[in-house]
Amino acid sequence: MHHLAIEKQVADRAGEGRAYGNLGTCHIQLNKCVQAVAYFEAQDALAISLKFAPVQSDAALIMGVALILHVRAGRQGPATDQADGSLSHSSASACLNDRVREAAKWLQAAIDGGRPFAKLHLAHITDAGQEDAALAHLKEHLSWFVQRGRDTCAGCYQTRGEDTPMITCSGCRVARFCSAGHQKMASKKAALGGSLWTGAQDIRGVLSKWRQVDTDGVAPDSCTADMVAFFQRKNTDH
Repeated sequence: MHHLAIEKQVADRAGEGRAYGNLGTCHIQLNKCVQAVAYFEAQDALAISLKFAPVQSDAALIMGVALILHVRAGRQGPATDQADGSLSHSSASACLNDRVREAAKWLQAAIDGGRPFAKLHLAHITDAGQEDAALAHLKEHLSWFVQRGRDTCAGCYQTRGEDTPMITCSGCRVARFCSAGHQKMASKKAALGGSLWTGAQDIRGVLSKWRQVDTDGVAPDSCTADMVAFFQRKNTDH
């Protein structure tokens, strides 16, 4: 909050936007997702006014993540009672469903703004009964990740030439890094979005198998069972 106050005092609107984003991230890490969304909404509004499209896309992505985490916490929490002025179970469920739709809207905005990673989260919250749509989102995410991993460091996001030595992730055999330091950097960045998943090994396993589809010509349907199992494991956490 001190950082935000300083940026407002010196009228640095770009700095103010960064402060909102930092506060939002901190509140997600504290499991205060409603407050986090408010900060990212403020960051998004500033990015729109300043025409900072990349910041706007980043804010949309993390807002979607924060809303999903809020829904997950709500579904894991105890049912509430109208007698004490709180929401009934049915009203609470309807409110959470509204949050899911809102999260989908922000994630789609992030995708439209050039953040393909949001496809993974969008796949995860696709309504039950829409398995084909969820699988399509997941396949798009995996294909993007494989293509990107060929020449882009997953830590600093810089494109490298073929003559640049790169470290390959031992888990998925797809993600590549300029250095061990950048590999650690990627792990820290993934912690926020990865907080939606209880096991990073799950997505790495699916990604490793999808690599064979994109690079070795294996039939895409060969991975369907693994993708369905991935969603089923994630759904047990809600």
